[in-house]
Amino acid sequence: MKLKRITITLISILTFTFLMAQEKENTTFSTWDKDADGLIEKHEFVETFVDKFYHVWGSDNSTGMLKEDFFKESYAGLDSDNDNYLSDEEWIIGYNYFYQDYVFDSETYVVDANADGKIDYNEYYSVVYDTKYFSDIDNDEDNYISEYELAEYVFNNWDLNNSGTLSTSEYSRFDWYYLDV
Repeated sequence: MKLKRITITLISILTFTFLMAQEKENTTFSTWDKDADGLIEKHEFVETFVDKFYHVWGSDNSTGMLKEDFFKESYAGLDSDNDNYLSDEEWIIGYNYFYQDYVFDSETYVVDANADGKIDYNEYYSVVYDTKYFSDIDNDEDNYISEYELAEYVFNNWDLNNSGTLSTSEYSRFDWYYLDV
């Protein structure tokens, strides 16, 4: 069960897969570990994420991403086959890792309002929009997710043991997937 949870975690970290695949930078552990102490501290991660990856989210607003922009990018990140729909598998991954505390039912048919067997963006948005998912990431409650708030959110997802740092093994769990997509 633990291995299954780790696998789901690796496959589904919100849109960072999409970010890393599009960025195609040669990112190594040492890129993130600025002080070369063998650990990536949160401030190192945040600095690198903001510098190298936040722009991929496409926010033109210097304040941050608005709710709808955030959900568009989140949806795109879950759409692993880039067909502009979420399959049952893509939705279940998103639900299990991100939305189970926010959406009452994991069954695709609950979200799939038109019963065509797939979830389009409007169906997804209508289910997640009124949840606290966005506001739980928007730490300063200004109705924008800044690059720093997003970076901290991603860091917390990578920090599997909640130690406040990323070890080489935690980094490697993401490196093999995100950088080889």
